[in-house]
Amino acid sequence: MEKNRQAIVTIDPYSKTAFLYKNNEIKTTKIDKFKKSNFYISYIYTKDVISASVEISQNIPEEDLKDVIEIKAYEELGLDSATEYEILYFETSSTDEKNRQFNISALNKNLLQEDFKDIVKKIKYIDYITPAPFLIKSLYQKEILESESVDCFIYFQEEDTFLAIYKEGEYVYSKSLQYSLKTMTEKFCEYVGERIDEKDFYNLIVNEGLKSPNFSYQQALMKLYGEIFLYINDVLSFAKRAYNIEYIHKLYIGSQIGLFMGIDEYSKNYLDLDSLEFKFNIPIKAPYYIDQLHYLMILTAQVYQENLDDTFNVSPFRRPPSFKHRPAGKLIIVTAAAAVLSMIYPLYQIGYTAKLEYDLHELNKKYNEVYAKTSKLRSELQKLSQEKEKILKKYQNEKNKLVFREKLLNEIYRKKVSYPMKALILSDLFQNINRHDTKVLSVDNNMTNLTLTVYSKKDKRITELIKSLAKETKYDISTEEIKKDDNKSVYISDIKVKLNEY
Repeated sequence: MEKNRQAIVTIDPYSKTAFLYKNNEIKTTKIDKFKKSNFYISYIYTKDVISASVEISQNIPEEDLKDVIEIKAYEELGLDSATEYEILYFETSSTDEKNRQFNISALNKNLLQEDFKDIVKKIKYIDYITPAPFLIKSLYQKEILESESVDCFIYFQEEDTFLAIYKEGEYVYSKSLQYSLKTMTEKFCEYVGERIDEKDFYNLIVNEGLKSPNFSYQQALMKLYGEIFLYINDVLSFAKRAYNIEYIHKLYIGSQIGLFMGIDEYSKNYLDLDSLEFKFNIPIKAPYYIDQLHYLMILTAQVYQENLDDTFNVSPFRRPPSFKHRPAGKLIIVTAAAAVLSMIYPLYQIGYTAKLEYDLHELNKKYNEVYAKTSKLRSELQKLSQEKEKILKKYQNEKNKLVFREKLLNEIYRKKVSYPMKALILSDLFQNINRHDTKVLSVDNNMTNLTLTVYSKKDKRITELIKSLAKETKYDISTEEIKKDDNKSVYISDIKVKLNEY
């Protein structure tokens, strides 16, 4: 799948270096080697972007939102009304029920043209340009970093250094810091009281740091790093207050020349944060250390090729759409099509009329054939319908005879079977009654139940009789009461017997 991707060229507009990424490998390339099939991507320094957070009323309709935000940007950011700006904006989460929260970034278009004027002389198009902090979002989109925390990124560059904060994978805040690599070099030279070449200084902070055998270098670096991290602490304190951030979970620090030796001690002491290297597990083969922004540009280009989202794209040098998608191309295509149609329309009408006449003749012919067949079928269906009525009458007569005979047989069976059974049941019940010295006054019976009215001189005997009958699984026995007949000095009870086996 990777081999089928469009080749990506990443460009640093300030150092004029470029890398070609293809088949999962990255290598240096020349900017003037333009190839139309390649995808070109670059970035701009954070210091060239003015950012802020603004509130917009919930009542503003969507069609007016862009204009309102641009007006708000000029007001809130103090932009020069005589200068044209590229305004980026996107909505962020907010608990305010009356207002919507937006992050906005403004970029001077003239400055953008100036930064890339030498590059666009050599290559025709740059498909994607974005502020450096926005490149970090691709780490979350490609699931290289987990989107479950608040992360802070600090990256030192030749002429700029940026700090960016992302919350749950979404951009929150960024700021250009005043300590670029060049500024650090000048400050260091000032502290040691001598001029040191930039490359020597870079080698010092990457390879030796505070372990330098030169004591004055150690002291100067300690002072420089202390200033830098006090400044970073102030920036983070402001950002946390302004954007309701309780805690920074992870801090990534790096630079385009590599990680500063011993810098993690300062992040722990001044920021109370353990720092991680601004170097991520990106599966790209490289022969040596490369500015990490080139890796992020590759990831950003891949994400853009997948969804073509221009939310963060400020490039004024995008390649024009294909001929058929350009306004002029669409006009030419429509004009040519109209001319062709105007010439072929009369011929089309003649041909179409002849076709319709032929189709009508064929349809009439088929209609006559089908009509003859349907007339014959109607006649046959009528005969079959009459025969069906006769058969249904015979069927109903036979069915009535069958129902009558079935009822008659069931009645005969019931009388032959149920009556002897009831006689046996009554015999069994009377024997039980006699054994318990109890007499029967009357018997009331239906198909499945008997009611025996019994009496005895002692109520205990009736009770024993009921218990005896209840033990028989073939009966369900119940009685409401045992009452005494004072006139005859006997106890009487109506015993209901349900026949379970009947």
